[in-house]
Amino acid sequence: MNLKNLEAFYWVVTLNSFNKAATKLQTTQPAVSQKITALENDLGFKILDRSFRQFKPTHKGMTLFKYAEKFMRLETDLVAELTENQHLTGTIRLGVSETIVYTWLVEYIEKVQQEFPKVSVEIVVDLTPNLQEGVRTGDLDMAFLLGPTLAFECIEQALCNFELSFLASPSFKGGIGQMSFKTLMSHTILTYPKITYPYKELKAKMKEQGIDEPLSITSYSLATLLRLAEQGLGIAVVPTLTALKEITDGRLEILNTPIRLKTFHFTSVYIHGNDVALKEKLTDVAVMVSDSAMKRLNAQINT
Repeated sequence: MNLKNLEAFYWVVTLNSFNKAATKLQTTQPAVSQKITALENDLGFKILDRSFRQFKPTHKGMTLFKYAEKFMRLETDLVAELTENQHLTGTIRLGVSETIVYTWLVEYIEKVQQEFPKVSVEIVVDLTPNLQEGVRTGDLDMAFLLGPTLAFECIEQALCNFELSFLASPSFKGGIGQMSFKTLMSHTILTYPKITYPYKELKAKMKEQGIDEPLSITSYSLATLLRLAEQGLGIAVVPTLTALKEITDGRLEILNTPIRLKTFHFTSVYIHGNDVALKEKLTDVAVMVSDSAMKRLNAQINT
């Protein structure tokens, strides 16, 4: 059995696409189709059922896929075991939540460049739902996003936690003294769009308190939200540490309120594949960098 053909079969099933498999393997769709046909000829039975609108593995094909996955993992484990970090090569498409960008992503990339000088990292910044879908479909190799991710089979590793705060300009009216949740919600709220977890958490808290949704300005851009808050146009509800510079510079302040929103947990997510050993190592670096960075950033915010 030709292992290259087996690899093509693995990626076709994993990505549910001949085109995406061809891109992953840096070849053409006809070449991938030929590999699948050759594999079926070697085995003497069909491994893909093409009678449906979307192809799917046959019963024997699913059994083959399970073993293909084991072959792929064994190959990458062997290569990783025998190869020093500085000699590992590859390109990793890394999806990242904007919260990570504003806190420890730069430190992480610097560390990766030091330890894995021959590994290229392509960064894609997006919302967690889109990052999840990117990892699931294979458009992304791995992602640092809000967890947990349970919609598909994947490997997850805890990274760090972020707390949300209510932030406003020092000149904001009503900023002196403790503010009730009802008072807070009587002002314009600046936060992420309604499909995001921060907004959903805020909405759940409003429902719990019996408060109607306030006037809001939402944006996918954290920089935009912070800028609007600085100009006194409303109260920003964002992860505290993402606004560390604005807080320490005195451009924004954390409003005094008894309301505490949910702590958000970030994880590293990736699926099995022929580069899983590299993704494990890159995740180990992320765990180390995030732990160190979060301790330092929290110390700064508390002084």
